[in-house]
Amino acid sequence: MTVEFNLPDIGEGLHEAEVLNWLVAVGDTVERNQPFVEIMTDKSTVEMPAPAGGTVTRLGVAAGEIVHVGELLVVIEDGSEPETVPPAVNQAAATRTAVNQTTVNQTAVTRTERRPKASPSTRRLATELGVDLGAVQGTGPGGRILADDVRSPRIQSRTQRGAQPVSPVASGAARPDRHRPTDVPVPAQYAPGVHPLRGVRRATAKAMDLSWSTIPHISAMNEINAEHLLSTRAQLRALQEPSAPNITPLVIALMAIAKALRRHPIMNATLELEAETITVHDQVNLGVAVATDYGLMVPVIANADRLDVFAMATELERLTIATRSRTVSAEDLSGGTYTVSNFGSQGTYVANPIIRPGETGIAGLGSIAERPFVIDGEVVARPTLPIVVCGDHRLVDGDVMSAFHN
Repeated sequence: MTVEFNLPDIGEGLHEAEVLNWLVAVGDTVERNQPFVEIMTDKSTVEMPAPAGGTVTRLGVAAGEIVHVGELLVVIEDGSEPETVPPAVNQAAATRTAVNQTTVNQTAVTRTERRPKASPSTRRLATELGVDLGAVQGTGPGGRILADDVRSPRIQSRTQRGAQPVSPVASGAARPDRHRPTDVPVPAQYAPGVHPLRGVRRATAKAMDLSWSTIPHISAMNEINAEHLLSTRAQLRALQEPSAPNITPLVIALMAIAKALRRHPIMNATLELEAETITVHDQVNLGVAVATDYGLMVPVIANADRLDVFAMATELERLTIATRSRTVSAEDLSGGTYTVSNFGSQGTYVANPIIRPGETGIAGLGSIAERPFVIDGEVVARPTLPIVVCGDHRLVDGDVMSAFHN
């Protein structure tokens, strides 16, 4: 019996996904609920479980392609008796179907075999250890490479003898010119040429295009004396165990923003213009922009206004680690009601962040550094923190912005 599995409705208004990596190939035997494909939606990266056990006979799309809800993902032959085929089947049509099927399967297999089968966390581990996954024999289902395979003594000894990580620069690329340092590798996705818009960059591009084209932004900017913030941070850190998560200026800022959202609930709302409704959320769920090696992600601190400063630091550290290691869950990437961007961690003084779709505002924090500051009529050097707050002008007026900002 042939089992055809189409991309199911994955909810939250998502209608498509990108196939990042096939964990099986045509001819592999899979068990029911065994992960068989890694897909990325606008929300997260997930592994789909096999709907049935049997032999993989077809991959619907190749890695790197987009599949929509209802479109074919995989075909599995479960080994049971097939239904009787009517004798009147047109042989010519059947032959054409078989030829096309073979072509699609061969293409899918070829593109799958170019990339070893491994989970995102295993790929990250291989990169950190300098291991070429193409040289690793996987012991998981269908030859999938596991973390233990990467850590095996045989692989590690080969790496220590001088094996180097695979260069991210595509082979055959033009030789760097004299103005480019030859010891700085250029990621393949940024090499000269035309590249498909995929992965996190694709999701970000779509979200930012929607935000910039539909949300009229209004902004308020200020620069505060950060002396009290830094002294408070030092006092709190003195109360912690050495191994406790670090209380950073961002943690304290998140506490303040969460409380401000309670005082100004319209900043914690969603506007549905077509339905002509405003939903003021009963939870303060803070999204925090996290820079990763695969793009900007926004994990969410749920019920942020109910956390003390130590719990806030713990949750921020957990989400940051999970996001950068690509193990963050779909739940942790959903449900945000307001976003905070800490562009100051990159040394940026001030910037103009863009509101995420479905939210009413965003706050941006610049870098803390000594700058000229006026105190009692005199210009003195003080550590200052630039703060930028943007709001959806369809819901937020200048007086509300000023009150929230202050």
